Amino acid sequence: MTRHDLQVAAVATCVLCASPAWAGGDAPRFERLPDGYANGVSDDGSLVVGERFGLGAFAWTLDGVTDLGGSAAVAVGGDGRYVAGNASNASFGDSAGRHDLLTGDWWLLGGLGSTGCDASVSTAYDLTSDGTRCVGLGWDGCSAGAFLWTAGVGIEALPQQGPFSSRADTISGDGTVIGGWDEASNGSRRAAVWRPVPATGGWTQSLVLAGTPGNAAGYGEVNGSNGDGSILVGMADGSSTSTSGAFVLREDTGFELLGLMPSSQFPVVGGALDVTEDGRAVVGFQREGAGGFSSFRATYWSEDTGLVELRDHLESLGVELPAGFTLAAAQSISDDGRVICGWGYEDVIFFPDAWIVVLPAGESPCPADFDGNAAVDGADLSRLLVAWGSSDAGVDLDGSGTVDGADLALFLAEWGDCG
Repeated sequence: MTRHDLQVAAVATCVLCASPAWAGGDAPRFERLPDGYANGVSDDGSLVVGERFGLGAFAWTLDGVTDLGGSAAVAVGGDGRYVAGNASNASFGDSAGRHDLLTGDWWLLGGLGSTGCDASVSTAYDLTSDGTRCVGLGWDGCSAGAFLWTAGVGIEALPQQGPFSSRADTISGDGTVIGGWDEASNGSRRAAVWRPVPATGGWTQSLVLAGTPGNAAGYGEVNGSNGDGSILVGMADGSSTSTSGAFVLREDTGFELLGLMPSSQFPVVGGALDVTEDGRAVVGFQREGAGGFSSFRATYWSEDTGLVELRDHLESLGVELPAGFTLAAAQSISDDGRVICGWGYEDVIFFPDAWIVVLPAGESPCPADFDGNAAVDGADLSRLLVAWGSSDAGVDLDGSGTVDGADLALFLAEWGDCG
């Protein structure tokens, strides 16, 4: 076994056997990785993936960084085994791919046609919790469209309403909801969602922002989702700044515009990129100005804070951040909101660095409330039973390393509404 194989195996073992105390103490932690982007966080926050210029894809844990090969890693499955990203070979050129942390292998997904418009045939954007489905942008010659790749089936184009391009930016953890955008005839992106049609085995697309205040055509993008797709987040591009910016779309309550922070430059755009499992925290970005004179700020939203600059929020929690370093965008957040990653810069935006922040665990009144709905109920029991016999740190209530009868006993003792 090579040194790289040993490193990959160590990362996989660390992630798959993580314990609830993985965050390593009560002090917040901030790490900065030069020359790159941190793009995705695993469901439990124990693994972060991204890309570094000249080095390719990486995986980060509290124990260090491991190079994965390929050119970029963009998302990681719930159990930390599979990573979505991009790689290349002589057959495909540059292609979306799935990396297996246990074996160290890349599986290239190919394109929607035999060739792309240049060296790229597809680009990955997200994958499901179990790693069996991946979404992104695929090429058929010079035509680009949203794709879904499924293990055992392969890559297929998703339907689109517009005459030009589309892209799938996110897929729910369970694989039932896909979000992204569809290009209108005027070239503007419209926020789009794809859902399965059981009768045909296909998918249908809807423009989910159409008709929202100041946005009759539904301009914008869907960028993030929770585990079952009941909460979607993204960017609205309304007719004015008061109808633009980050949004949340909840299955039970509908559309909510989180908007934009006060700005000093124009134009200004912003959006949400990811959301916690319970929808209580949303992260994203805001960009002000144009071209090389642009400035970025990572954003954070909760019911308590409203939309604020992430740096201010983290410093209020005791996180020590480097002076002069701008948190430009928060790309991803763990299910419980404790781990956030993204990219930032000093002085100019052309030299980005990846960053990761780990917040200490608070005392939860209901550790068995896995979905964060303020009650320990049937949905939480289903998750425990699915994880039975595994080392799922999010469900292993006693920290023994195995989800078993002892965890069930602790679970049943908490049954009902949280205090």
